[in-house]
Amino acid sequence: MKSTFKTEKILAAIDLGLDTEKILAYAFWMSKTAGNGAAEIDMLYVIDYALTPPAYMVPYIEKEKKADEEELCKWTERLKGLGIKAGHAIAVGRLVEAFNTAIKDMREDILVLGHKSHIVRPSSSERLIKSLDIPMLVVRGQKSERALIGNVSIEKILCPVDFSEPSKKALEFAKSLSEKTSAGLVVSHVVSSVKMEKGFEKLKGMSEKDKSDYKNGLIKDAEEKMCSFLNICGGAESVVRIGIPYTTINEIATEKEADLIVMGARGLSYTKGVILGSVSESIIKSSPCPVMIVR
Repeated sequence: MKSTFKTEKILAAIDLGLDTEKILAYAFWMSKTAGNGAAEIDMLYVIDYALTPPAYMVPYIEKEKKADEEELCKWTERLKGLGIKAGHAIAVGRLVEAFNTAIKDMREDILVLGHKSHIVRPSSSERLIKSLDIPMLVVRGQKSERALIGNVSIEKILCPVDFSEPSKKALEFAKSLSEKTSAGLVVSHVVSSVKMEKGFEKLKGMSEKDKSDYKNGLIKDAEEKMCSFLNICGGAESVVRIGIPYTTINEIATEKEADLIVMGARGLSYTKGVILGSVSESIIKSSPCPVMIVR
């Protein structure tokens, strides 16, 4: 299988809050995992303004930028002290546009960011996840809570698949990553219990035996597809189950003690109204460990 894992420049989305250490811990891990030498880490802090700030706000923004610059310099020096080529930048303006511009101008290969879900409006990370077109490592979940720069260990990777092209690409990425880290790889497929129940409703009058046979048939069909799918990924553990996809994937991640979930994304652009995909979105909001979204 041809490796698709190539990372030379990593962009870390920094908010200078409590999650900064965790985000940089995973960016550092990714840098060391990249292959030929350590990948460069660029930090970007965005002072998010939906509209152009009025003139009277400029002095306050400049004061904030100065304080933020001092803080970013400390993190930059810390990374450099660990042998990582590092830099940082501050942008003022719309968050998504700022990251799109930085990724293009700085030629970044991957984005590492945190995740905080809001009930009323999409969080900053959700907006970024839906709008950008490079792979993203979303740092979240209990597994990431105690992450410190230099101590992240990925020993088990879970890759959920639905046999589509996006999930095939994710599996190739997960396989390449597992080889570079010597991590175990678990590949899972979840047969949707909701779709199965809808199938029962359409086929009225089914006996319990017929339903059981139908269910077993779905499992068998999925296992056969999985065998064919895993031809690109020898040596991986296979798990096929029936359930609600995102909750079942999280259950498997917990059961297998996964340190990272790698999955494909569907959809193109948040601004165009195309969603990332309900399963991916739900996992990002609820997973017990960080999630790598592969484009």
